[in-house]
Amino acid sequence: MSADYDRLFHSSGAADAADEDAAAHRESGVSPAGATPMPVSAPGSGAGGAGFAAEHAAPPMPIAPTQSSTAPPPRASEITSQIPAATSTGPQRVQNGMLRTPQTNPAAGARFEQQYAAPAPQPRSAPAPAPSQHFQEVPEAAWPQAAAPVVAGQPAPTSAATIGNHRAIDALSHVGVRSAVKMPSQRGWRHWLYLLTRINMGPSPDEIYEMDLQARVRRNARDSYQIGVFGLKGGVGKTAVTVALGSALSRVRGDRILAIDADPDGGNLADRAGRQSAATVSDLLSDKELSRYNDIRAYTSMNAANLEVLSSEEYSAARREFNDDDWKAAVGVVSRYYNLVLADCGAGLFTPSSRGVLSTVSGMVIVASASIDGARQAAVTMDWLRQNGYQDLLGRSCVVINHVTPGKTNIDVEDLVQQFERHVAPGRVVVLPWDKHIAAGTEIQLDLLSKTFQRRILELAASLSDDFDRLERR
Repeated sequence: MSADYDRLFHSSGAADAADEDAAAHRESGVSPAGATPMPVSAPGSGAGGAGFAAEHAAPPMPIAPTQSSTAPPPRASEITSQIPAATSTGPQRVQNGMLRTPQTNPAAGARFEQQYAAPAPQPRSAPAPAPSQHFQEVPEAAWPQAAAPVVAGQPAPTSAATIGNHRAIDALSHVGVRSAVKMPSQRGWRHWLYLLTRINMGPSPDEIYEMDLQARVRRNARDSYQIGVFGLKGGVGKTAVTVALGSALSRVRGDRILAIDADPDGGNLADRAGRQSAATVSDLLSDKELSRYNDIRAYTSMNAANLEVLSSEEYSAARREFNDDDWKAAVGVVSRYYNLVLADCGAGLFTPSSRGVLSTVSGMVIVASASIDGARQAAVTMDWLRQNGYQDLLGRSCVVINHVTPGKTNIDVEDLVQQFERHVAPGRVVVLPWDKHIAAGTEIQLDLLSKTFQRRILELAASLSDDFDRLERR
């Protein structure tokens, strides 16, 4: 009766608990404490017993099916535990209208605690490789499948592994370090102030610009880099530009630089650079045992700036003119021992020697005089290069406007520079002033040239050196 009372007037949780207790005691055959056992009529009893049982019979209770009654009762010393009810395949129980609807939220208590899934562990970032493994290739199968989640608004962590497997010591090369000692100026009032008072104002802006030009000239030239000096008209100063350019490159770079006289009409390159040997290109090509640098050095002349010159055969003793086969054979020999090779070409682009030079050079200098006639010749040269398949060579060319006569010219040089810069890159049009030392026609010495002429030649060398590390090479 107490179980019925609790089921009717208390919560469904309490009724369910009472039902479970009653079912357990019926299975064990022991009455609950404080409960009066209900009289049950034995089989074959009278009508009174049947009426009493029918009157006081409880409505069917929604309990789980119990085990078979044939199982033996447990011993007193045995500890029993409630077995979870198995899934019943029989008829479904009838919903009692007097029962309350089960609450949505389960009752509180340890046995009704909701089970929460454990949080998934955060993926660990891959450890940085050992110092000896920084330059080993990692197989594709070993790559991480997923990266760690990145929180919005926070910068991504940087480490040696995320930078690209570079060593930590390599990153220090990008850190700016101030020098403890400032380099003093070498000329001007800053230099005199340092000598008198030891107050170091540092180099002037002009000195810094010159040091930048020298740094550009010192760029590494892959294999042997060849530069041709051309001009469609004679007397524009091609040979003087070749000697001055080669001397500036040799003095700043300090490596082996050779200038070859490729004029088929017998040029005077060796005379302007300082002839020291009577040997010519023909003598070099006739020697079949050239295996060392000293073997070639026996045929060249060297000036004060360490520029070496290989002269052409004298015009009066020459049997034939210098052609493309001679140039290619000479370059094939000297390119193994010289980093830079300059070619002093003759007037014209249709000669065999000029065609041979054009087929191998990687840079070009177009020399024109500071006159309207010289400007036309330079423009014709650029148009010819563009129309005959040398467009890439024109992109690596420089134009030199050379003042071969003193005084003011009848052409606007600044306007001429702007017109030429439409066809070549800016900064590749160089104006050379008239120089008294060059006009004398003697051996050209770099230290005897004017400061302006030396600066312009250094700018020309720096512009040509910008192409040393370009990929498109001949």
